[in-house]
Amino acid sequence: MQAFTERLKAREPQALTELFDEYFERIYTYVRRMVVDEHTAEDLTQDIFLNIHRGLDGFDVRRELEPWIFSIVRNKIRDHWRSARHHASRRDASIDEDELGPRLSDDGEGPSEPLERREAASIVHDAIEKLPEGMRRTVELRLFEGLPFSAVGRALGRNTDAVRKRYSRAVALLREALGSSADSLVAGGRCC
Repeated sequence: MQAFTERLKAREPQALTELFDEYFERIYTYVRRMVVDEHTAEDLTQDIFLNIHRGLDGFDVRRELEPWIFSIVRNKIRDHWRSARHHASRRDASIDEDELGPRLSDDGEGPSEPLERREAASIVHDAIEKLPEGMRRTVELRLFEGLPFSAVGRALGRNTDAVRKRYSRAVALLREALGSSADSLVAGGRCC
């Protein structure tokens, strides 16, 4: 793996292509779940790859690449959530025929379901954002990236048992913060 990261640092076109092929779908899918809006997810994914490219000079080739990449992803999403643009879009959310038309015809949703899903996602994301940093990173990697506990542990420098305990505590805090709606939001897949 170190040879690959050295090729990346040298910005070899083939290595950059391999990086893009390996991570694009995972990054885009993760970002799309976190921000809900397709166009915003596309913009953020593009920005993430630019940040990765710019950050290669400072990357330590002895470190694992994936945790470094997903720290860039998480930071970019966090920056987006804190941005004025995000807060304005939440305030100005409206029913747009172009946006809802395909959803209504594709899966038979009622007109309020996309808005309810967006609102639920916002509530859950706000609750996750309020978790302590270690718990938040654990939840993001486990829930949104779908990594097994062992991979989350490697990414965070923790053993698997510690990651499981941290995740359990984070879920308990989320349940407490979200109240009775927590189970229906998460179990129903409405949060992301």
